[in-house]
Amino acid sequence: MMLSTSVSARICVLAGSRDRLSDAATSLLAELALRGKVLVFDGGNRLQAYPLARALRERTTRLDLLSQRLLIRRAFTAYQMLTLLESTPGLTSPLVILDLLATFYDETLAVGSARWLIQRCLQEIDRLQNHAPVFILLISFPTSQRRFLQETLCKKADTLFVEPQTSSSFVQPSLFKG
Repeated sequence: MMLSTSVSARICVLAGSRDRLSDAATSLLAELALRGKVLVFDGGNRLQAYPLARALRERTTRLDLLSQRLLIRRAFTAYQMLTLLESTPGLTSPLVILDLLATFYDETLAVGSARWLIQRCLQEIDRLQNHAPVFILLISFPTSQRRFLQETLCKKADTLFVEPQTSSSFVQPSLFKG
């Protein structure tokens, strides 16, 4: 999944598999860190520091950029994610939200509460996107009861990248006709 950091959209959503999004997040964060400060919200404890440091090392000898330019904040519940968004002032640097919906898939969070929280988070993302681009990386989640979360978020995107779903039912072709 290739993503150009010159995307002009204010809200850019990437949805796909865990492996592909991990690689995309590493590339995106490395590129953005080379350009300036980046605020990262990690909702699913997905940030991989070692691959990120390695990606930066391939592009520069200044590994201090990682600590100087990346501000990382983690949310362990959907309520904490909302609090992070609410407490963030309008910034001039990009915001990258890794696995925003991971905390919303918690079975102890009622569906009604999840619906209210995602709407509030989207209001805050709207506020923040007026100042700087917002990149949201989502791991596709097939459970039908919470699918509305991803659909709601994807509808809000100015630019949407969705990894095609792979077929899970493989059929071995016949070796011989007949």
